This record gives sequence, structure tokens and C-alpha cells, in this order.
Amino acid sequence: MSLEKDLNEILEKAREELDTVLRIALIGQPGAGKSSLINQIMGKKIFETGVHTDTTTKAEEVKLDEMFIVDLPGYGTSRFPFNDWVNEFQPENYDVYLFVFNGKLHDSDVQMFEALKEWSDEEKGGRVHQLFIVRNFSDSIWDEEKTYSDLRDEIVRDVRDKMQDESVKVYFTSCGRQPEGIEDLKKAIINADIPGAKKSKFLRNFKAKTIDDLDAKKAGMKESIHWYAVAGAVNAVNPVTGIDIGVDVCIMKKMISDILDTFGIDDDTESNLKKYDIIVPAGNKVFKYVTEEGIKLLIKEIGKKYIGKQFTKYLPLVGQAAAATAGYALIKAIGDGCVDDCYNIAKELMEQMIEKEQSK
Repeated sequence: MSLEKDLNEILEKAREELDTVLRIALIGQPGAGKSSLINQIMGKKIFETGVHTDTTTKAEEVKLDEMFIVDLPGYGTSRFPFNDWVNEFQPENYDVYLFVFNGKLHDSDVQMFEALKEWSDEEKGGRVHQLFIVRNFSDSIWDEEKTYSDLRDEIVRDVRDKMQDESVKVYFTSCGRQPEGIEDLKKAIINADIPGAKKSKFLRNFKAKTIDDLDAKKAGMKESIHWYAVAGAVNAVNPVTGIDIGVDVCIMKKMISDILDTFGIDDDTESNLKKYDIIVPAGNKVFKYVTEEGIKLLIKEIGKKYIGKQFTKYLPLVGQAAAATAGYALIKAIGDGCVDDCYNIAKELMEQMIEKEQSK
């Protein structure tokens, strides 16, 4: 294999990883609170709530970077018999499904469960999809003659019978003033078997509410840094002035922008640090990352360490052609440093906010 072909294949793989999209479908019964649920999971307003009715006939899609969240209309209706609904919206093309219901399951729901199994059957040309069954409005589950626990057990039994699968987990959620089950569901999505590049899109876009959330974001972003470093080193055309190391500055800017967004570092961060009397350590360069000039200064500052060096320890990760470049090591060092700095800032702020909330 020629060096040029090797480099092109490595670059193509990096671009594929960085540009891949995650598609999440909200499916299930009309009026089940799908919009409120995804808003709670993401920690921000994605969809308007209280505007959908049983007459909704269009899919509503929201794009967040390389992640698409789509609220699909109801199926099994006079407007959309199940097969017509499948042909219209092609739900088999999504990566993650949130099936949301708040009442009894119907025959059309059984059709949906059967279709989801078929779409995930690799022997039939399908691919693995992640499915989360969610009983929303759990705070409305009530029967004067039965306990809450018994009622939940009945719901789980009904789902498992209709799916013919004893291992199915049902998540019980409520999106009212005292949300229930949201963190458990979010954690399940984070821990699900979703390919790393796709999962990173979810990790980047939801708002962290706990230290565990920040830890998950940090781990996911660290994985992405590798591919940014590969793309930025292999795609470099001209060396950076003053250090004679080739890096793609545009890719670096995109990498740093994604890291800042992942941890919620923005124009308000510095004022929030002052508000909580948080002193940023001298070694934390987080505010240098915010401007293009700061990025260039960091490249020169850190890049001097790598002039003339070979980095054989990276060989197992990216292949010999790309790994022996100082550019890869430089971008990875800056990316890893940016992740650590942003994580530490976000963690400090969150701990202060948690402490203030608990002291009320």
C-alpha cells in the first residue's frame, strides 16, 4: 500500500467518525408526553410542549449539530394505518427509539414491537437499534384497590407479554414539577451499546445535571479527540509558522468548539466563576481556547515540545503513516488538555451550584 493511499484511507475513516450522525426517533401513543420527555432528558427545550394532538400528520425534526431528534406522529389511525405509516416515515432508519406510552397498549403497538424486532434482525438485513420503552406520566398511575408497585408490575408484565421478551425493561418517568425516572433513563442511553462516534453526538448535546453526567461527557470527548487528531494531522497542508509542524487549524477550531459546547463553556462562564468565587488555576487555559488567536498561541506554545520528535507510542491507534507525525501528538495534547480544563471548570461550577441548592 502506498503512503498516499494509506493516508487517504486513514483520513476517510476519521472523517466518517467525525461526520457520522445520530438519529433518535420518538414513537408511541399520541398525547404520551414525548416532547416533554425529550426536553427533560436533554435538559433544555427541544420541542414545544402541549401543541400536538391526535391529528398530527407530520414528523417534527430538530437538528443539534450531528444529532437529529424526530417526533413521529401516531400510527394505527385512520390517517396512518401501520403499514402506511412505515412507508411514509421509514422509521427503520433510526439509531435509537424512545417508545413512549401512558395508557393501555393497543394492537398497533404490538405491530410496532414486531417491526422493531425485524428491523434489528441482522440476518434479515437489519441493524441493531437501541429501544427504550417508557411509561410516562407515572405519577398518574393509580387504582384505589391496588398498590403503586403492583400496578407497575402489571404494566411491565403487559409489555413483556406483548413483546414476547422477558428481558425487556420498562422505564417509568414523569415530567412534572418533581421529575421521576429521567436520570435513570438518561443513564441507560449513555450506557447503551451505541457506536462511540454516534454516542458522542448525544453526550455533546445534553445538559449535564450531575457529576456523573460530566464524567460521561469527558470520557466520550476523549474518544473523539483521537479522530480529530488524525484528521487534523493527515489533512494538514502547511506547517504552523514558527514550529514547522503540520496541523489543520480549521479542524482544531471545530474540535475545540465541540469541547466547549460539550461542557457548556460560553461567554457567561467567566462571570459565573466570579459569582461563586472560583479561582481558575494558572495552568487552566480554558479561556485561551475561546478565541482563534488563543488557539494559535497554544499551538505555538505546546507545539515546540514536539518539533523533530517521532511518536511511536501512537502506532497502534492510527497506523504508521499518521502516527509518526508530530501533528497528531500536538493536536491530541491540546484536545486532551482542553477537555480536562473544561471538565474541571464545569465540575467546579456544578459543585458550587449543588452546594448552594442544598443550603437553601
